[in-house]
Amino acid sequence: MIGDKNREHESKMNGKIKRTPLQSEIIRYIQEFIEGNGLKAGNRLPSQEKLIQMMGVSRTSLREAMKTLEARGVITVRNGKGIYVGDGGDGTGLAILDFAREKEKLLEMLEVRKVLEKEILRMVIHRATPEEIRELGEITAVLMAKFRRGEQQTAEDKQFHYTIYRLSHNQVMYQMILSISSVIDRFWEFPLEMEDPFLASLPLHEELYQAICEKNVKKAQAINERLLDAIYQDIRNQR
Repeated sequence: MIGDKNREHESKMNGKIKRTPLQSEIIRYIQEFIEGNGLKAGNRLPSQEKLIQMMGVSRTSLREAMKTLEARGVITVRNGKGIYVGDGGDGTGLAILDFAREKEKLLEMLEVRKVLEKEILRMVIHRATPEEIRELGEITAVLMAKFRRGEQQTAEDKQFHYTIYRLSHNQVMYQMILSISSVIDRFWEFPLEMEDPFLASLPLHEELYQAICEKNVKKAQAINERLLDAIYQDIRNQR
């Protein structure tokens, strides 16, 4: 049980978390609770029910944050016994927060990409010249050949998407993409310590190119959504 000192600190930390998504905020709250109470490995934390009450968050949001904290060794969840500080609970707070924030930012950027790329694909299909489509085809061929040989194809993957953005022939849209490229580019920089990310999405690049060649807007948009969903799931599953 947490002693009087801990309860006193707990009372000072009863401000409700209001912003969503909440994972990084919950992680920060729990890390600060551990540090503020001087808890060490093996010390017990408040129950899930008490943490939910203290932070004003849903059980699902708390569990998601706890999975990340447990995977990183900050906490240990013992079924039927409670939540305890793990061996990695001392000095790892910033790393955990950085991981959660990057994951959150990538997931949010995928939501933005879904919106923008749906319209970009419509523009590409209506505006790209046959020569430009062939250019995209050459990039696709190299990308898929490297993928099938098991070679690294990050540069071609990035080139594929940026070529599609350019072939929209909408300078405002293209400049908007470039303005957020520092975040978009993280998908090709092995984010979240992923060793070989997004393999499930790669075969869909060839399907997307074929749909563009067919000038089938709805098909291209549907394939691109599946592609981004596969990336979203890969990132979502990282702990």
